[in-house]
Parts: sequence; C-alpha cells; structure tokens
Amino acid sequence: METEGVGARHKETKMLAGVVGYLDNCTKSDFSKKVFRDDPRISELREMGLSRHWVDIAESIGFDSFITVWQKLSDHDDARSSKCTIYVPKFAGWLKYQRNRVIISLRLSGRGYTEIQEIIKSELGETVSIAHIKRIGGCKKGEVWKA
Repeated sequence: METEGVGARHKETKMLAGVVGYLDNCTKSDFSKKVFRDDPRISELREMGLSRHWVDIAESIGFDSFITVWQKLSDHDDARSSKCTIYVPKFAGWLKYQRNRVIISLRLSGRGYTEIQEIIKSELGETVSIAHIKRIGGCKKGEVWKA
C-alpha cells in the first residue's frame, strides 16, 4: 500500500505552476506597534488612580504582562510600607552594553580599530573613539565586557 503523504507531499494534490510563497491571509507581525488600549482591564487601572506612566506601560505590553511585572516588582516591597521603591537602570546602559558586545565581536573576527569605528558609525549611528574601541575590543577570546 502506498502512503498518501501530507501537505506538499500529498500525491493527489497538484500544485499550480508558478504558485509558491506565503498564504494570502498572512500579515506582517509587528509587536512593537501593538497597543492594548481597548482592554477594559486597563481602564480599571486608570480608574483606580494608577499613574499615567504605568498605564502607558500596560497599554504597550498588555494587561497580563503588566500584571506579571507589577507583581514581581511588588514582591520586593517593604512590608511596613504601602509603596515599593525599585531602582530602574537607564535603558541607555543596555544599549551601550550591546554596542560594546558588537565591538568585541568585530574585534574577535579580526576587524581593525578604524574599520570597527566606521561600522559602528554606519550601522548604529554612534561615534566611538579609537581609544574606546581599544579599551573594549582589547578583550581576549572568551572574555566578556562588563558594565
């Protein structure tokens, strides 16, 4: 008995010549632009008096993700206070760390300091000094740059 196969291997389904690619109903997913404003639970956050900054975050990442983050942050709360103080490092610190990882990677791949400087300028739009590249890119193989 011959196996019929599945999908494109299905023996009785003939593919039309020249028809390939994604289905017509596929759409580009762009999470960064997705906003969860219509969720009524987010309206409740506004109604309870949560600051606009926190509501903006909830609208950006969704109610369920926001509640998870909020609960995790609150777990570090001082039991004697109704407020929780958490240090939030600047996002720019993470961006610099990533840029420095690129410098290390380029250096480990054998790129010269001037070439790395040009790549960082063209790809990331940042101007870095040769001295900085030498300091960061001077790591030996296997070493990791630390903030």
